[in-house]
Amino acid sequence: MGHPLEAAGGTAKSSANLERPRGFRVWAFRVTLLLALSGIGGLGYLALQAEATPPSLDPTLASLATSFAYTSTTNPTLTEGPPTESATPAPTLSSELGSLILASRSGGRSHLRAYIPGSSGPITLTSGDFDDRDPALNPANDQLAFASDRDGGWDLYVMDLQSGDTRRLTNTPGYEGHPSWSPDGLWLTYEAYQQTDFDIWILRVDGSQPPIQLTNQESQDISPAWDPKGRTIAFVSDRDGSPDIFLADLASPDNRFHNLTQTTRDMESDPAFDPSGDHIAYVSSNLGVDQIRILPVGGTGTDAQVVGQGRRPAWAPDGSRLLAILSTPFDGSSLVAYGVVQGSSPALPLPTLGSIERAVWAQSGLPGEIAAHAAASEDAPALEDPVVWDSAGRAGLVALTNIQAPHAALSDAVDAHFNALRDRTSDRLGWDFLSQLDYAFVGLNDPLPPGFQYNDWLYTGRAFAFGQGAVEAGWVEVVREDFGGQTYWRIWVRTLLQDGSLGEPIRERPWDFGARQLSDPLSYDQGGALKAVVPGGYFVDFTRLAADYKFERLPALANWRTYLPGTRFGEFAMTEGLSWLQAMLQMYPPEAIATPTEFRTPTPTPTRTVRPTPTPWWWYWRTPTPSSTASPMATPTLSP
Repeated sequence: MGHPLEAAGGTAKSSANLERPRGFRVWAFRVTLLLALSGIGGLGYLALQAEATPPSLDPTLASLATSFAYTSTTNPTLTEGPPTESATPAPTLSSELGSLILASRSGGRSHLRAYIPGSSGPITLTSGDFDDRDPALNPANDQLAFASDRDGGWDLYVMDLQSGDTRRLTNTPGYEGHPSWSPDGLWLTYEAYQQTDFDIWILRVDGSQPPIQLTNQESQDISPAWDPKGRTIAFVSDRDGSPDIFLADLASPDNRFHNLTQTTRDMESDPAFDPSGDHIAYVSSNLGVDQIRILPVGGTGTDAQVVGQGRRPAWAPDGSRLLAILSTPFDGSSLVAYGVVQGSSPALPLPTLGSIERAVWAQSGLPGEIAAHAAASEDAPALEDPVVWDSAGRAGLVALTNIQAPHAALSDAVDAHFNALRDRTSDRLGWDFLSQLDYAFVGLNDPLPPGFQYNDWLYTGRAFAFGQGAVEAGWVEVVREDFGGQTYWRIWVRTLLQDGSLGEPIRERPWDFGARQLSDPLSYDQGGALKAVVPGGYFVDFTRLAADYKFERLPALANWRTYLPGTRFGEFAMTEGLSWLQAMLQMYPPEAIATPTEFRTPTPTPTRTVRPTPTPWWWYWRTPTPSSTASPMATPTLSP
């Protein structure tokens, strides 16, 4: 007879199982239940991890929103991030104020440096015959992203701050710069210039996915900043006419871009989120004044509060203070700190080194291994051409070779710097830009164009000027910059090769002097107008190169709006802190310039005043009589 379970369609148990004691069966049941609960808990943990970790980005804008549409369990700040695994943690150089990562220019190069407030001086992180700039620190404070032209064109790199190893992130013929980290430290957003257009892109740091294009409009979309909450990216765009601060909502595929400031007269730049992600600091420029403002993310431009003057704001890790850069007309700069929270003190020991271009503020210190192996700072290149002074303390004139100019010579005190600048410019441009000059040295008896001042630096032998022809030919673009009520010009020169291997794109609209000849009264009164679009192509900032070799640009004369030579956009002088009279005494004896007066251009053949011709007396005694010609269509005339 079969087993009752077999009759019911079941499976008969073996006699061995039936004969096991009851306690054993209870124990086995408990073990089975425990394993089942553990499995369910493991699946739940994996599900939670999958929900808390953002999915991988698909390289299409359609899936970009859903890729970042996740809820983070924390609100990360600059001080948070995954711990760095290390068998032997490196010592850390730090202070209660954290550390600063700076991009500064000295010795004709831009490089990255670190500074611990209160220390003796900065530590050089990069060095070489190239430029490094735009530093960006990841949330864990152990990796530094930056832009560099060390391999030719401008690409993105990342440095491990524990070991100092540097890895290249992009390798394109275009331009990439201004990186900003995502709050999870896995992505970078940056600006890229391709096919005469700036756009915002997103890149996975480990290189596992191709870059994703966030913006795609014919406008200048630059300077992205990722908010600490991970959902939006702030950037600058002129798509509405003038540069404004925009927000890109990564979780919204429709109506993704929103104009925060919406101004027409002001030009905004340099957005930076505070550590909470609730406020944006940015720069508003108008009439040569750069104001740092703070705007709530949900507000408008009218809700912004003015903090102080400067550019490129950088938040303290606790959000209590802001760093800013104060610039001078001669490409010099310094750091300044502002307290933005009530009760916070802006007092901060700040370094003085070269021309500071950008600053990043980190709460953690600098790894000791980096500090121990950091490169030494570079000084300006030495020029092996000593100046020959005579017994009266005057320098002679030195002829310039292969230079086309009315008098191709400069003072012995500056000719070596000019030749070095010329070689450097030719190397960066691929062509000899300074081979043709409108002016070099100008003698006391050689007149300058009418309207120039008698104390122009061209008389000292310490200045030179290139001409309007380069501008008219399209090889030079001139950007207007105002400082303290005076107008200066930044000169951008087009490179010979336009494949991205030389130079960089222009980010601002140049000035159009020809607009004054149009029928627009406003353009005539202003001496021109901004160009409608930013010119495409690659250029070199000649004003910066000239400053590297101590040549300063000169301000425009008061009459520049109605008199083009008064702009003086092409004139550069090596003043070395001298007054004009002191510089003249290095060239002339005192009696030659004892009583300087305004130079007036002499007229070699003065034009006589027009006077009426006297009428002879006999003319009045002859009575005119009318007469006509034989032609039927003749016009009657009078004859004496």
